[in-house]
Amino acid sequence: MTKADKQRKASLRSKVALLLLVVFVLPLAASCRSKVFSTKEISAPEMARLIVDSMLDLENAESDFYQIPEEQKDGMSYSEFYEYISILIKMLPADSTIESFDLVSGKERKELIAKLLECGSPTYASIFESCVPVRVETNSERLSSTPIYFYIQQKDDGSVFLSRQWARRCMDIYAYSVHYFEAYQSGNLGDVVSLLPSTGIDESILKSTSVLTSKAREMIQFYSGNVKTDFAGYELCSIDAANLLFLQPEVFDNTHLKTSSRFVEFSYDSSDKIVVDDSITSDLKSADLYLYYNGHRAIRIGENATSAQIQTFLGAPVSVSCGPVIKTEQRWAGEDVSYRNILVRYKGFAITIYGIYNDESDWEGNFVHFRIWDTAKVTIGTSISSSSTTWDILERYPFAEKTDYDLQMTLDNERYEMKFYFDEPEDSETEGADDQQKTQEGGKPISEIILAWRRT
Repeated sequence: MTKADKQRKASLRSKVALLLLVVFVLPLAASCRSKVFSTKEISAPEMARLIVDSMLDLENAESDFYQIPEEQKDGMSYSEFYEYISILIKMLPADSTIESFDLVSGKERKELIAKLLECGSPTYASIFESCVPVRVETNSERLSSTPIYFYIQQKDDGSVFLSRQWARRCMDIYAYSVHYFEAYQSGNLGDVVSLLPSTGIDESILKSTSVLTSKAREMIQFYSGNVKTDFAGYELCSIDAANLLFLQPEVFDNTHLKTSSRFVEFSYDSSDKIVVDDSITSDLKSADLYLYYNGHRAIRIGENATSAQIQTFLGAPVSVSCGPVIKTEQRWAGEDVSYRNILVRYKGFAITIYGIYNDESDWEGNFVHFRIWDTAKVTIGTSISSSSTTWDILERYPFAEKTDYDLQMTLDNERYEMKFYFDEPEDSETEGADDQQKTQEGGKPISEIILAWRRT
């Protein structure tokens, strides 16, 4: 090999070495510079600062994550840290920034830990007790006016760490809430039916497909017709490893005339299942202000009543009686008129009128109270009778059990109320048989229906 050949070969080796340096070594060095792997233990304030720094700008999450020593990350991966921080950011008001943070201690910390222990599964009590709450202050107030907290954990020796299990539970409950609200907003009946067991419905009701379907339709209607704000506009008030709380800023009442805010809470129960507190109520329907007799609409609660009218619609009563004078006023050129309750009784039902009583066949006033207990001839509206059961009521009023089967409405300064009473087992020996009867016959039998009216 000539001297020139040796020089060319040496030059080629130098060029290859330089190329390897550019392609492999320099990028690796740059990567290592961007990921500062910390080995020195960090304090609670520093741990909180790194989390706050990531919340201020999610682009900081990677560098903040690698500044936490491995032994203080509890096996948490960067992707898990990133997802967890992304959820914490949702607690911040829109277009706000964090101004300060404080480690919570004393009475405030005890109250927060007590709430965690009350709501969460006992299995995680040690994690809850190890928590150090961090309160965050922002430059704008939230709609809920509630403080913002996140949590780090502390070992017995005083060192702090970021629990992977804690973060995973926060991510899981948040993911469940997203699926929950998406099901309602999309109107997917099957998905909503599958989610209803998590809303605390009585087990006996879960056996009725028709009742569950009625509840699902009512919830879908509520979310489409009453909840003005979509999911992106909900405020995440709080999230931890025990529960999650959302505020829905604008929700119409059932008259669609007024709006107010509303809370929906997700939490882990004692068996570590996610349950949802998303209660809506069923208002009394105006169609059920009427008493039907033999399938025909006869009288309406609250309207004027006379003895002749009631006999025309319902026939001759079994008895008519009156109570003591409630009020006396002057009418008709100074004549005193006395008002009292008049009870008109039929077989299996009774009607109370508030008005003027002359005798059994001569009275007038307003229908103020219907009571039905045992008759096939009378219904409230077209479908509710003394032979109805809880399941019949729930098909018409899907959330009646939330108000203990007490349904109300206000219309033109007049208050209407319908209350259902049910047969109960006489003693503990018959309770099992009663539960079996409810399941087999489609709900608990009604013992009495009360429909009442008054001016507000």
